[in-house]
Amino acid sequence: MLRCGLPFIDLLDVAIKKVNALVMSRNYRVQSRQLLFPGHSGYALAATLDYPEGAEPLEYAVMSHCFTCTRQTLTTARLSRGLARNGIAILRFDFTGLGDSEGVFAETHFRSMIEDIVCASEFLTKHYRSPSLLLGHSMGGTASLAASQLANTSLNAVKRVITLASPASPAHVLHHFGSAMSLLEQGEDAEIRVAGRTYPVKPSFVEDVGSYDMSKQMTGFNLEVLAARAGEDELVGPEAAEQILAYTQGDQCLVDIDGADHLFSNRDHATQLEQAVLNWLGD
Repeated sequence: MLRCGLPFIDLLDVAIKKVNALVMSRNYRVQSRQLLFPGHSGYALAATLDYPEGAEPLEYAVMSHCFTCTRQTLTTARLSRGLARNGIAILRFDFTGLGDSEGVFAETHFRSMIEDIVCASEFLTKHYRSPSLLLGHSMGGTASLAASQLANTSLNAVKRVITLASPASPAHVLHHFGSAMSLLEQGEDAEIRVAGRTYPVKPSFVEDVGSYDMSKQMTGFNLEVLAARAGEDELVGPEAAEQILAYTQGDQCLVDIDGADHLFSNRDHATQLEQAVLNWLGD
């Protein structure tokens, strides 16, 4: 299901989008370039730039993965390549301490995720073109929203944000922590288990997400936002997408992928998600 609203129509902008939609109907061959750039703490972050072969990209985007995931996670990789096939260059990267990136995961938190997104945007601005789109899966989407509000020249061109099965607040991630919370709340280091893997976490992470006021951060937010939610999501409730859309005064679009899990792991669901995103970008 797709429900979108356009409170204000700029005729020139609509005309440009129609032209973009025609170009995006092409099926480009995807090229992928493996890159490194410095993250918030100076560690090298591993990234993949997916782009249309033989064509000047319509726009550049930064894509962020979910909590404890990587840039190769199905949700991130599939959609990135799908958008590249339709003319958009996507920089997807591993957050500090995850995947192929350097750094220590235990030293990271929500604010460092935001800072890594800024670093990715600065890299694109310096070497390619400033991103006009930020998108992210789960916590990556929440961090993308927060990053879009920062006063940074590399983010000045951002016009739209896409969140995929994202919580409206970073504190939501604490549901992963289970019995580790008692240790963390006592100021002790602990370990959490996510998708069969163990990750060290420090009390500073809990303090960071608990103190982050998303509503305050999003005050005055007026960018266009698409919020996609998965019908069978066991991690993020359906109300989160509506809360995210409530943050903005700009164009809003709610996408429901019925039957999908949190990762949109079923290929049919992933295809539906990709088409909904492309339809919105081309409107």
